[in-house]
Amino acid sequence: MVQWINPTAGIFAGDVLTSEVSVGAGASLMVTTPSATRIHTRADRSNAPGRQTQRFEVANHGFLEVLPEWLIPQAGSAFEQVTTIHLEEGACLFYAELMAPGRVARGEALAFEHLDLRIKLLRQGRLLVQERLSVAQGTLWKLQNAGGHALFAASLLVVAPEIRSVHQPESFSRLAAEMGCAAGSSFVDERTLCVRVTSASAMHLRRVCHALRASLVPCLPGLKVSTRKI
Repeated sequence: MVQWINPTAGIFAGDVLTSEVSVGAGASLMVTTPSATRIHTRADRSNAPGRQTQRFEVANHGFLEVLPEWLIPQAGSAFEQVTTIHLEEGACLFYAELMAPGRVARGEALAFEHLDLRIKLLRQGRLLVQERLSVAQGTLWKLQNAGGHALFAASLLVVAPEIRSVHQPESFSRLAAEMGCAAGSSFVDERTLCVRVTSASAMHLRRVCHALRASLVPCLPGLKVSTRKI
């Protein structure tokens, strides 16, 4: 396990962060963060958004788990993130992004100016998944439920052998609903799973994500490692 630490305890306007992580053949790595990543308020709109670029590479029979704490965009903040994941044939992955709508306890839900999250997943150079979540003041409905309440959201990508025999999308959706969340999952191919979870409760969403993680241990033994931080 490696705890990824930003020395400024957050991301400010104009910050540019670049990270590169490589997992060798047969190696196993879990990357997490000790606390939430806060996107700080942009005092002047003329300042550039905070930007983060992440590149992950996993060699043959390697395993990478990326399980950070919440991304929390504060009121008036702007943030852009580009994530690229390259897998060799036989590489395995559990990648999660957890996003809060803001500092909800302070009444800042959906008060940020702009949020742009992009991700690409490639296997042996072939594009498998490409996604983009772009939310600004005119499109906040993307992170609201039918009643207009702000939602916590999680996006997960899983690559593992025999995952179709372990994960049942309909059963998972029912379990999530029982735990106070809305969830959907779909297979990109025989080894690749995309999962989305939303909830008005951060606690409920986290429980569902950990339930999913535990359910996938039969096809991803690397998930047996404890997520507890010391």
